[in-house]
Amino acid sequence: MLWDPGEPFDPVAADRARPPRALVLHLPGTALSVPHQALRGLVARPISSEAGPAALLARFLEGLAGPGATVETRQAAWLGRAAVDLAVAFLSSVTDPRDDAAPRPRRVALLGEIRSYVERHLGDPDLSPKAIAAAHHISVRYLHHLFRQDGQTVGGFVRERRLERCRADLTDPCLAGQSMAVIRARWGFHDAAVFNRAFKKEYGITPGEYRRRAGVPAGAR
Repeated sequence: MLWDPGEPFDPVAADRARPPRALVLHLPGTALSVPHQALRGLVARPISSEAGPAALLARFLEGLAGPGATVETRQAAWLGRAAVDLAVAFLSSVTDPRDDAAPRPRRVALLGEIRSYVERHLGDPDLSPKAIAAAHHISVRYLHHLFRQDGQTVGGFVRERRLERCRADLTDPCLAGQSMAVIRARWGFHDAAVFNRAFKKEYGITPGEYRRRAGVPAGAR
């Protein structure tokens, strides 16, 4: 199954009688020559790995993750390239080349990587343009340029994603027992006043009112 880490993901075991087990190969978008647009329709859909390139990739990864597999540092690069090549062969076999034959521009691929990185580090209090740029080996100036080209700002994107995560948690009945302070801190808001102002500006009402309108019982909190 294809998984895009930049999108919300809620795994559920198909067979509740057995504990689930997942083996994940996480690749940056820039490593794949398959157009991103061609892959979007395949995300979160099960794909058989019983034959063809899918079977080769699955058996290769199972071998790497097996209890008897040991990999020395000097061998890791070769095996990494083999994993990428098998992944590309697999993805090419399940996509329609007519969807988008043109490779993604480097700028678009890099911006996608950066957004995924931000999603994974929203709770990090040190998440900043400087930290994001350093993690991707680019200058802060070029980072701002990438977002401006897409009609956004770095700070605006980080704030938007943090607010969305907070909004989702505030309406989740499973998190009714968690205080507002715990939720906002989990997603990088450590100042209550800043969080309240940003939330009201984005959604038109205060976080507390939003939670009440969502029907989350106050007693549970």
